[in-house]
Amino acid sequence: MTPNWSRNFASVGEIARHLNECGGNFVTGLSARIDIGIYAQKILLNAERFEAWSNGMLVGFLAMYCNDDKQKSAFITNVSVLEDWRGRGIAGTLLEQCIALADEKGFDTIRLEVEAGNVAAVAVYGKLGFVPFGGAQSTLMMKLDLGEKVTNRRDYNNEIKDTRDHRYAYNFDFDVMHHYMLRSFIPFFRRGSLLELGSFRGDFTKRVMPYFDDITCVEASDEAIAIAKRDLGDGPIFINDVFEGVTLPKRYDNILLTHVLEHLDDPVGVLRRVNEEWLSEGGRLFLVCPNANAPSRQIAVKMGLIRHNSAITPAELEHGHRITYSLDTLERDAKLAGLNVVHRSGIFFKALANFQWDRLLQTDIISSEYLEGCYHLGQIYPDLCASIFLMCEAGGTR
Repeated sequence: MTPNWSRNFASVGEIARHLNECGGNFVTGLSARIDIGIYAQKILLNAERFEAWSNGMLVGFLAMYCNDDKQKSAFITNVSVLEDWRGRGIAGTLLEQCIALADEKGFDTIRLEVEAGNVAAVAVYGKLGFVPFGGAQSTLMMKLDLGEKVTNRRDYNNEIKDTRDHRYAYNFDFDVMHHYMLRSFIPFFRRGSLLELGSFRGDFTKRVMPYFDDITCVEASDEAIAIAKRDLGDGPIFINDVFEGVTLPKRYDNILLTHVLEHLDDPVGVLRRVNEEWLSEGGRLFLVCPNANAPSRQIAVKMGLIRHNSAITPAELEHGHRITYSLDTLERDAKLAGLNVVHRSGIFFKALANFQWDRLLQTDIISSEYLEGCYHLGQIYPDLCASIFLMCEAGGTR
């Protein structure tokens, strides 16, 4: 469920109630450090308040003091989200709202103080461009230079571009992996609608179009969507948005998330939205990620090209990679999101890098029988495949 957003609406009692419910989740309990009633009153009188609501309950709350006109610096005094609402991008959205207001008011910087042990909060602030600049042993001071904030935002059009020594996608992906991914999915497809999260330029969308009349694609890159629309016509519905913020009109019987989860800043949060908001009753999620333990990566470790199996290379980082999954860590995140893992497998045994495969595919060295052999071997050794595959259904509280 997506919350409703408001500003400066909550009463002092609602603020105090929210802080009391969240207080125990701070590394150091909030009520052990301050009088919450007095603190709530101070916030009401002196701070700009950004709020997320659901059914009359304040589920997310940010307070920012904007009264340091001399130093041209705003100060965030509180960011909190109820435990059941975490992992849905609420804190990030509240932060973006307060950044926009501080910029509008002409402030040069935004400062905040966070407990050094609150790793998740430090990560959220870092993704929005906040950098450390001091603090005591147990606390960390962070600031955002509003003049530089745009450079810290993700440029999805740039991330899909090929770099000097690495392509975003290879012919091996389009000609081999897409074929075998579809083949792995077909036995589990349900009749009805399909949602593709991260459709890129529509290459895999084109493969699934014969199986579904109702297809919706969500893609963060408007340049990729323009190409997909040009090539695929009016069949699928394309939505240019990020998964953390998109509002979709219905639930779907099949959801594809292929080679996308590793790019997300909050993968568990997006998987929660799949589980709680987008899967229909009996709907199925087809989740595929590159495999950290693929032999090609393990060989690269032994060659000294990467430090460990799950390392993120500089080229992968440029393309927006945030994590490299193995079967155990992928299943961990799916379960954290409340999903029920029904089937787990691998797709295509792979001992060569993608660029090596692209060269081989231009020769007669690789036969169709060899490709079939790699596919079937992958069913026996999923942890040695190019990609890992989970088929999930909705679980937990809906």
